[in-house]
Amino acid sequence: MPHSRALQDALRKVQDAAQADSTGSGQAHVDFLEAIRKLNLASETPAETLMRMRFEPLQSAAIRIALEAGIFAALDEAQGPSMTATLLATKTGYDALLIARIMRLVTSVGVADEVGENTYTANDMTRLINQPGLSGGEKHHFDLFFPIGARLVEYMHKTGVHQFPKDDTELSPFRYAHNGMHFFEYFDKTPEQRKYLDDYMAVRRVGLATWFETFPMAQTLCPGTKTDQDAVLLVDVGGSWGHELAAFARAHPDAHGRLILQDLPKVIEKVQGEAPPASVECMAYDFFTAQPIKGARAYYFRNICHDWQDSICEQILVNTAQSMERGYSRILIDEYVLPDTGAPIRGSSMDFLMMMFCSGIERTKRQWESLLDRCGLEIVRVWKTRSDYEQIIEAQLKE
Repeated sequence: MPHSRALQDALRKVQDAAQADSTGSGQAHVDFLEAIRKLNLASETPAETLMRMRFEPLQSAAIRIALEAGIFAALDEAQGPSMTATLLATKTGYDALLIARIMRLVTSVGVADEVGENTYTANDMTRLINQPGLSGGEKHHFDLFFPIGARLVEYMHKTGVHQFPKDDTELSPFRYAHNGMHFFEYFDKTPEQRKYLDDYMAVRRVGLATWFETFPMAQTLCPGTKTDQDAVLLVDVGGSWGHELAAFARAHPDAHGRLILQDLPKVIEKVQGEAPPASVECMAYDFFTAQPIKGARAYYFRNICHDWQDSICEQILVNTAQSMERGYSRILIDEYVLPDTGAPIRGSSMDFLMMMFCSGIERTKRQWESLLDRCGLEIVRVWKTRSDYEQIIEAQLKE
């Protein structure tokens, strides 16, 4: 049995964290979830913990199958309050017994509700995961990572683990499992996976607009010290479909200064075909080349640096740093800033995922400071976001 003193201590911490969470602070909610996780660990025997972790990948597999079979969509669109496995079989074309076996596991983790024998109903999780962005996220992570996981031990013994490959002779875990393709090359060759990723990024990219209205420093961005009509307020570097700038433009229609979305030519061509907001300018740009926008108030990087090892990040950041105006321009880096000890499980998981996917890394504050220093930059402040899972680093040219 778990040690009673440790269990009581963990329970007390959950109660304290629950009280703090009532304030609505992002960090308080993260602390509350972490306290619950530690209570769960304190409640289990070591053997129970190992058994739980051993079976957790099966939950992901059941959810992925349910998505592919259209089970969640059928439940979400149901006319009545519930659906039987037999009715779901009619709707999806899959065997009723198979559906019942999938749903035992899916309902046990809360993605739908079991309301009777072989009878189910949608809940908030069902409706959420049935949205394109969230279903895209599940498909993206499962389809890419599980082939890596299945061959990870084989990879270790055959090639060794290359966290940061020096050249094409050193294979990353992703390339080993996916026929030698690099992470971004893979999406060019698999359009369905590109759509999953784009849908997922669309719902994740919501940080800039809420950050702007939350923090005092953000207000000084607009209009800053420049008032001419050509002054650039924000450049979203590698901003994909422009979700961040579009959200910013909607939330702050009176903000002064140009908003510029930059990405590779093929991405910008697609964005322009989708009629981006009139207030957002689209510009083809490769961040491995010199930044053409000089003296912008802020250059925004969201989930860019974690894709790359330090030597490559230095190229990307220096290209922008050389276009900044000293004492005026800022780089805003929207990513995880991991603590040096006691890193939360979500950030730690993302770090491991980035190592597996693209030989990237989630950095600690010390690692960020070192990287930025080599680029001629210094941190002004690390701003906590509302979710507090990721932070925004405000950096300027070193004095």
